[in-house]
Amino acid sequence: MDRYHIALFLHIVAVIVASSATAVTKLAAGRRARARTFREAIDWHNVLSSTSKLFPVCLAIFVVTGSYMLSFGQGHVWTSGYVVAGLVGVALLLASGTFLGIKGKALGDVLEKMAAAKGAEQAPPPMVPPVLMIVLPVINTGIALAVVFDMVTKPASVVVALGIVAVGIAIPAAMVLRRRGGDAAPVRTSAARGR
Repeated sequence: MDRYHIALFLHIVAVIVASSATAVTKLAAGRRARARTFREAIDWHNVLSSTSKLFPVCLAIFVVTGSYMLSFGQGHVWTSGYVVAGLVGVALLLASGTFLGIKGKALGDVLEKMAAAKGAEQAPPPMVPPVLMIVLPVINTGIALAVVFDMVTKPASVVVALGIVAVGIAIPAAMVLRRRGGDAAPVRTSAARGR
């Protein structure tokens, strides 16, 4: 056992923790959206908020352990496509996570104020989040998968590696926007058909 393999182990553990946190946050977001009371919505929002604090820690572990492992390579490895794409991916995830964290804090404050005004056991009104709040978590998953693909395949070309990250952004975004467009279509009820 040597320090390189310990760094690799910590790198892999960070992937597992980030994947687990992603699953928990997606579950909590879905449960919050379906909450029957303000108390339930706030509880799920708190689960989401506390779990999401793991993401910047994982990003820091990725950068530190990845940098350490790269220090064993040649100097030009820092300009390799997969390394550049990994650092760009970390920057994008950090920026997106910061934005989502700020918006999430604001939503938590709104839920708390509404619960105080109307009662914690009352049903929250239907809330439709902005498109960006729906698409960013899915794009984050796409970025993470694209970076993992880059790390495994190790493209030397920066253009190719960043192209893979771009595809990791475009495909999830298109899927969410396409699905959202389908949800926005008017639904005809039996009463409307009878007119």
